[in-house]
Formats: sequence, C-alpha cells, structure tokens
Amino acid sequence: MRAFGNFVGGRWVDFEGVLPVDDPSTGEVFGRVPDSGAEAVEDAVKAARTAFEDGPWARMSPRNRADALRRLASVLESRFDTLVDGLVSDAGATARFCPMVQVGAPLAHLRDFAEMAPLLEEPTSFPLQAAPGLGQWELHREPVGVVGAFTPYNFPLFMCVWKIAPALLAGNTVVLKPSPLTPVGPDALAAAAIEAELPPGVLNIVHGDRIVGEALVAHPGVDLISFTGSTAVGTRVMAAAAATAKDVILELGGKSPALVLPDADAELAVRGTLFSSMMHAGQACVATTRMLVPDARYEEFTDLLQKRASVLRVGPAAEFTTDVGPVISEAARTRVEKLVAAGIERGARALVGGDRPVGVPDGGHYVSPTVLVDLDNDNPAAHEEVFGPVLSVIRYSGVDEAVRIANATPYGLAAAVWGTDLVKARETALRLRSGLTWVNDVGQADVARTPLAGRGMSGVGQENGVDGLFSYTKTRSLYTALDTSLDRRGYSVVGGEWE
Repeated sequence: MRAFGNFVGGRWVDFEGVLPVDDPSTGEVFGRVPDSGAEAVEDAVKAARTAFEDGPWARMSPRNRADALRRLASVLESRFDTLVDGLVSDAGATARFCPMVQVGAPLAHLRDFAEMAPLLEEPTSFPLQAAPGLGQWELHREPVGVVGAFTPYNFPLFMCVWKIAPALLAGNTVVLKPSPLTPVGPDALAAAAIEAELPPGVLNIVHGDRIVGEALVAHPGVDLISFTGSTAVGTRVMAAAAATAKDVILELGGKSPALVLPDADAELAVRGTLFSSMMHAGQACVATTRMLVPDARYEEFTDLLQKRASVLRVGPAAEFTTDVGPVISEAARTRVEKLVAAGIERGARALVGGDRPVGVPDGGHYVSPTVLVDLDNDNPAAHEEVFGPVLSVIRYSGVDEAVRIANATPYGLAAAVWGTDLVKARETALRLRSGLTWVNDVGQADVARTPLAGRGMSGVGQENGVDGLFSYTKTRSLYTALDTSLDRRGYSVVGGEWE
C-alpha cells in the first residue's frame, strides 16, 4: 500500500486520516492520501509566505527561475516510464494516450514556459513625457505572492504544470491542492522539486478534500486562487475568494460543439469528433461532445458514427489495445449513467452504447462509448456536461441555426468547425462563443503562445500564453521625474504666493 504525504516547506510531512486511491481499471485500492484539515493548510501557507517574503525565489531573475523549471522538467523526464505507469494506474489514462499527453506534454510545457522568461526581465518603458515636466513612465510586472492552486483528476500532472510553471516563473510561491483521486503526478512533482533544488516553501502540496479546499480559499495569506474543475465548485470558490478580495483564475466546465458544415469531410469530422469526445473516457473539459450535423447529411454521418464508434475497444488502461479506458470512480460512472438514462427518457436514442460494457474487469469503473441521436439541444445529455464517453448528435437545417444551437449553452470553453471551404469555416468559427476554437482539427494546444479563456460559465480569466503568464503577476506603474524644476510643476503655487 503506497502512502502519499503532504509536502510543506521542502519536506514530507506526517499526516493523520487517509483517503483511499484506487486503480479505475480494477477498483483495487493501491494507495492512501492524507485527509488533511485546516491546520495543514495553515502550515503550507506559512511556508509559502515565508519563502515568498524572506526567501530568494521572488528576488531571483526570471532567467534563473526559468532554469529551475528546466531542471524540474529534466528530473521528471528521468522518471518518464515510472510516471507513465503511475498515471495509467491512478488516472486510468490508456497506455497509448498517457505517454504523449499525460507525461510528455507537461514536460514540454515546463520548458515552453521557461522560454517565456524574457517577457518578465525588463519593464516596459514608454516615450518620455514632455509636459508638465520631463518624466519617464514604466510598467513593471511583479509576482502576486502566494498562489493557491487547485487541480482536477483528469490530467493530474498536466494541470499541475499549467498552474505552477507560470506562477513560479513569475516569482510566486504555490500551495497546490490536487484531487485526492490522483496523487501520483503531484507526488512526483514534489520529489522532483527536491532534486531540482527549488528553495523550501516555493512549492507546497496539501492533500485532502472539501475542508482543505475551503481553508485554502479562505486563507488571508493566499493572494490568488487558480482553480480548474467543475463549474458548480468553481462558482463557490469565486464567492468564497471574494471575502478576502483575492484574484481568481477559473477554468471550468464545457459543453463544446463540433459544428459540421455542409461541405465537411465526413471521415475527418467523424474521426476527430469521436477522438475528442471519447479520449480519456470523455474526461476532458474541452471535449467536443455535441456534434451538429446538417439535415441533408444526417443519415450519412450517423451511419459512419455507428461504424466507427461501435469498434472502439473498452478495457483496462494498461492494455495497449484499449481505446476507451475507465472513468475515474464508481461515483463518476453512476453520474454518467444517470445522465445518459435521463437523455434517453427525454427522447434520445442510443445509436451506440448506452449500457455497461462486457468483458471488462468487474471492479473497474467502465462506461460504454455512447452516441446519442434523435435529440435536440434541450435534452439533458445535450446541454449538461457529462464528463464521460458520450457524444450527442443534433441535426440542423441551416448554418445560422447551427451557430444558434452551438451558442445556446451557458458554457463557452471550446469548439470545432469542420468544412472544406476554409473561408466559410473560419467565418463560422469566429461566430461561436468559445475561448478555444479549432478548424478541421481538435486537441491542438500551444501553451507558450495562446491562452485559454472560457466564456460564460466556462471560466474567469485566462491561462497559458503571454496573457496567462501575466495573470500570475500584478502591474506596477512607475513614474520618474527627470527634472527638478519647481516652476514646471502644476503644484508650484502650493505653499507659496500667488503672482
């Protein structure tokens, strides 16, 4: 039985109370994490605050902090195979999917963020101001302070990197609260922080559930909350953070459309949308889980979807032939099944799936890849985030109607448009309410150059790219007068005599 501990002030900390960690493919419990309380948060915030105010990190040059991120990436890379095995076991990421996305991408992103260091090295200087006095304006970007970071279970190492890399590069210190369901990635990150010689207290990790989360959000020693997770929890985080006027970055849920234009390549659109909606058992906030298909091609697309989806292999994540692995927990499986049942009760038909798969380990948390048809956008399966391997197919009669359907949701995270006429496809893409939009592809990400900024109930603020890096900074406007002539000042008469 593997024990995962808290990591505070550069060392592992003893804990009381445990939460079980199971392998979603088998249901077998293989580890335990602390069920920490407010006292653990207090210790972690104190360590982070001390490291920020008294330690070297915030005063190091961005270039030196970038070098530390590169060291962190190198240490993690040296444990690549062990990380893959661990994330297959605790996140249920398939053996084909895990190396590239769950491990390889975070390593690349650490290095990508490190390359952004020059953006923080020099203040922005504006042209000299000639009147009323000669002076120079500068814009400085400074660290916010202590960042409380919340990461979800679906991409445990990936999301940790998305938050800690820009936060640390900007000079902040971090208290990380990961999902208790997937501790392997955060645990590896803590071990790598020691080997990479990050100063104590720069990165702290506290495991637990609701009590830890509430204490971290409410703590007056935390300056910014960065949260990725469900919209329901995210809105509560935002409300709680308001009590101490904290900055917040929220990356929340989605119900992203895949809009198929009348001239789309059917094979490309079907394969891409199935990949997006079924990858990691549908547990991705940017998954395109609503496919909007024109009336004239509806039967063609549903036939092809049935053909392609029905051969997807469901099975243990560790088997290389598995296309769709388990969802994270029994509670997650129950939630997905209830939503599918509600959709069918409201008139949808399961073209593929809709039941539990056979031939899989009894203790695993498996859901059959499901394609629902004959439903409209008001169906629960079409307008609620499923977070499981479920795709809803909705027909439309014209492109204007398709855009209306695509935008008729409180979410606005991601979207895809499929069409061979790139001019029309791009015009349509720009009409969609989404922070991330793909044309004739899905899943592409460029964290060094492009931010992710959800619309509506999909988030607040932005992560990644230059804008995402700057989200972890505060601006200081600095004015320096370059002459000392009193008579050029507007206040020259103050304390003197009027002429």
